[in-house]
Amino acid sequence: MAALCLLMPQVITGYEIWRQYDNTLTLVERNIDVLADLLYGEVQRALNAVDEIIDQTTLDISTHAERNPAEMRRYMRERALGVPAIFGLMAVDDKGHALASLHAFSPRHQAFADRIRAQAQASGRPFHIGAPTPDPFDGTMVVPFARFRHDAQGAIDGLTIASMSSQFFRELFLQVKSLPHATMTLALLDGTVLAQTPDSDRTSLASLPEFQRHAPDSDTLFGGPNVESDRIVTYRTLRPFPLRLTVAVGFSDLLGPWRSNALRLILADVTISALLGLAMVQSWRGWRKEMAQVQSRHEEEFSLSISRFALDNSADMVVFSDENGIITYANQTAHQCLDYPPNEMPGLHVADIDPAFDAAQWPEKTAELRKARGLRFDAKLRAKTGRSIPAEVTVSLFHWNNRDFACAIIRDMTERQQAEAMLAERSRRLEASNTELEQFAYVASHDLREPLRMVNAFVGLLERRYGEQLDKEGREYIGFARDGAQRMDRLILDLLEYSRVGAESRPLAVIDLTHSAQAARHDLSMAIAERGAVLEMPEQLPMVWGDPGELTRLLVNLIGNSLKYRHPDRPSLIRLAVECADGMATCRVEDNGIGISPQYFDRIFRIFQRLHGRDLYEGTGIGLAVCKKIVERHGGRIWVSSAPDQGTTFFFTLRLASAR
Repeated sequence: MAALCLLMPQVITGYEIWRQYDNTLTLVERNIDVLADLLYGEVQRALNAVDEIIDQTTLDISTHAERNPAEMRRYMRERALGVPAIFGLMAVDDKGHALASLHAFSPRHQAFADRIRAQAQASGRPFHIGAPTPDPFDGTMVVPFARFRHDAQGAIDGLTIASMSSQFFRELFLQVKSLPHATMTLALLDGTVLAQTPDSDRTSLASLPEFQRHAPDSDTLFGGPNVESDRIVTYRTLRPFPLRLTVAVGFSDLLGPWRSNALRLILADVTISALLGLAMVQSWRGWRKEMAQVQSRHEEEFSLSISRFALDNSADMVVFSDENGIITYANQTAHQCLDYPPNEMPGLHVADIDPAFDAAQWPEKTAELRKARGLRFDAKLRAKTGRSIPAEVTVSLFHWNNRDFACAIIRDMTERQQAEAMLAERSRRLEASNTELEQFAYVASHDLREPLRMVNAFVGLLERRYGEQLDKEGREYIGFARDGAQRMDRLILDLLEYSRVGAESRPLAVIDLTHSAQAARHDLSMAIAERGAVLEMPEQLPMVWGDPGELTRLLVNLIGNSLKYRHPDRPSLIRLAVECADGMATCRVEDNGIGISPQYFDRIFRIFQRLHGRDLYEGTGIGLAVCKKIVERHGGRIWVSSAPDQGTTFFFTLRLASAR
């Protein structure tokens, strides 16, 4: 609607401007047609009069050849007096000699007559009208009209020349001119200008459309090629004379008043549109304000509905009471938990559901709540059926309409207490189970190893005492028995080590990882020297959260693996590096050993998992499982990247000390 209201004045203004434009063009077109017709009549009468004088002069010369020049001049003057357009009149024979003249004949007249005679002969027409030329009498610009005379045999007997003043036509144009800024022109059909008002330096209009060969005798044109500005022109052809009369008005002059009026209309339209726009803006602002108020009311109602819905469907009991302890609101959960039918609790006293709050003591409790602004306590609520409900109560003060209200959020603790009791029982059982496991680990490390030591000792005793009496197969059996006992002992020790990770560790603290790395290097120094390996590590490593003993064990296991699985064709090179980002330290142990196939990446971190036979590499397959358990206890993760014969890189993450 606003767009339509703003568009309507513009449409009306545009239509009115177009209507005035069309009316202006129509009126001017009609006026120049009338003016052209009027000029056509006046000029046609003048030309006919001149043509008649030429005919009479030609007849006089043909019938009264015996008259002397003075008498002939008198007759010519008497006839020319009735035609103001004639400025001069003369007749010459076929040789160009003067026969009669309105003025005294002179050499200038003779030259004038010869020039006009040559032009008439060149044109090939019986009637010739020439371009403006100075008159031989006083130099006034005249338009020559000439007609050949013929004898009885049809041969050219001479030429009669009438000179019409160009000023005559201009004065005639000024007398009948009724349109301002109109340009009136009398010209030959080839565009040669004979007379024009207002005066112009142009002598030819041949480029204009109205002077083209195909142009009709009369028409009205709008604009045209090679014209300085658009215009309206109407023209008439003066038959039988080769003359064309034009009346033209330029658009710039024609539309001046229209432009002024259009500008006033546009200014009025802009003013009206601005006023309408201002009114619409004010109306829009008022509407927006009203809609905002409506929206605000809707939002408040929606918020109130949400609050009521949230209260009614809350898992906790919500109870409001006034300064006298009378319950004013209780949600559905409160009614259900306290065994009251819907909407029965409002009107009861708080003491009806909490015996600890006596009605007589309520003012004192209210004063305490006002002072503290909020209370939190455990209570034993009483349901309508008489059963007791353990609850956690949070009471806050709510002020509205100059009155104080208490808002109590009550959480039923029955299930929580049951869950806490169950959790406590499970914790007790778990502690007992852990104690039993620790005792079992101790027994496994002590009691299980004792028979193995005895087996190993007696196998050695058999070998020493009866070894020479046994054959080769018997000695081989004794070797198998001793090897099995030793491997069993190592398995028990490794299993005990795995079970103790985290059990006997100290709480995590800020440690220097450099010390753990140096301790690992020291523990492995003999193995590194025996294998001719090179261990590269930074001089300074970051501070991390960890257990120094377990981190040393982690590095010993990883570096020891690199030493164990070295490549037989190249010296062992082991690098330890650390990168820190996002509060974590990513440690990298890289070697150039035999590598691991990607399909075994997950398997190697499981307990007792081996990828090679015992005849190639020693071990029980528990070292990387211990590493994984240590890293996970420190809150990190461990993974591997490797390719066969290309070496192996183990990664693990630790928390930086600055990230805690």
